[in-house]
Amino acid sequence: MTDASDPPDGRVGAHRLDGQWAVITGSSKGIGLGIAEAFVAAGASVMLVARGEGDLVAAAKSLQDRAGVGQTVLAHQADTSDVASIEGLFDRIREELPALDVFVANAGAGVVTAFLDIPLDEWEWSVALNLTGTFLCCQRAGQLMASTPGRPNRAILVVSSIRAEGARPGRVAYSTAKAGLNQLVRVAAYELAEHGIRVNTLSPGITATPMALEGNPEVFAEMAATVPLRRAGEPGDMGAAAAYLCSPAARFVTGANLVVDGGEQLW
Repeated sequence: MTDASDPPDGRVGAHRLDGQWAVITGSSKGIGLGIAEAFVAAGASVMLVARGEGDLVAAAKSLQDRAGVGQTVLAHQADTSDVASIEGLFDRIREELPALDVFVANAGAGVVTAFLDIPLDEWEWSVALNLTGTFLCCQRAGQLMASTPGRPNRAILVVSSIRAEGARPGRVAYSTAKAGLNQLVRVAAYELAEHGIRVNTLSPGITATPMALEGNPEVFAEMAATVPLRRAGEPGDMGAAAAYLCSPAARFVTGANLVVDGGEQLW
């Protein structure tokens, strides 16, 4: 007998991540932390990855306090725009994690600069962090997963943005890098399917993260009011979507781009 909340095909608990290990970059706060919280709530053990030590340690402690019996929360300080730092991250994953089931490439950032004023170093920083670093993380994650077959659920998730498909002034470097990510996911999904590894994209719209709110709260509120659902997204909204895409409930979903923006992209 199944509960009304169970999947219609009888896969009881398909949205759970019990016994699985997930690594999430950029997860000391904001969307990344929202994803980590959702994964822990679903039963996963997680490794949080971020550049800033203080926020990272605090986030890991908070999550460990909420974790259940048998769940582990680890923290690793790394800069995913730096090749050596990425290699160090995966050295630790291989050494300390019993398996890598889910990898979320969330780390990314952007600044608003007019097209005619963007200096080369700003462009290169954006590409290194948002595109090249994400590519290397996903490639390393795919290599590790492919070398250790037999796990029941393996997924890679890339956090992109609705800016990858729209055009807003001052965001050409960020938007271009994120558009590249969307195509990266499509090709990776095709190639990794033979290994049973699913690769998907999550594209948030305006989201109430610490970074967004610290800039100009008044402008943020004005922008949020234009969203059809009349509010900005929250990290928990992105966490719920990520947990679905990375769970067995999405076992037949790969190469997809799930937009979570309250309808912002509609106008």
